[in-house]
Amino acid sequence: MSQSRPAHAKKGEIVKDIANRIKNCKGMVIAEYKNLTVAQMTDLRNKAREQGIYIKVYKDSLFRRAVEELKIQGLEPYSIGQNVYIFSDEEALFAPKLVSNFAKINPDLKLKAGIYEGNVMDTSAINEIASLPSKDELYSMFASSLIYPLRQFMLTVKELAKTKSE
Repeated sequence: MSQSRPAHAKKGEIVKDIANRIKNCKGMVIAEYKNLTVAQMTDLRNKAREQGIYIKVYKDSLFRRAVEELKIQGLEPYSIGQNVYIFSDEEALFAPKLVSNFAKINPDLKLKAGIYEGNVMDTSAINEIASLPSKDELYSMFASSLIYPLRQFMLTVKELAKTKSE
């Protein structure tokens, strides 16, 4: 049957691709891009590429079929409209952060929902997650908190040495 209808076979391949992307990603978001210009979308794609994030516009019905195949509940209401699907394979926070930061400059991009650590999250939860610091930022904050007492000790020793030399 699929040989007589090559379009259906191609759609089946796209659904498999979407399902594989969802299964293999660490974080994923759905954002509405209505009213974004081509230049703004190109800018978003470039920023995504720099961070190793995959971004794709899929037909919503194909995305819903992939979600149904994976038996994921809760994403169907968000897969209606002009959506862009953003997948992060490296860190779960990258996709929500990208959309959140980009939306500050381009308010026409609206974060709708996503998957974070295997759980479906609505708009408010994904926005909250986007405000969390990434692993690198946490490491930096931790290192800074370790260095601060050492820096204070060094300043104290320096002042003591200065007063002893006088």
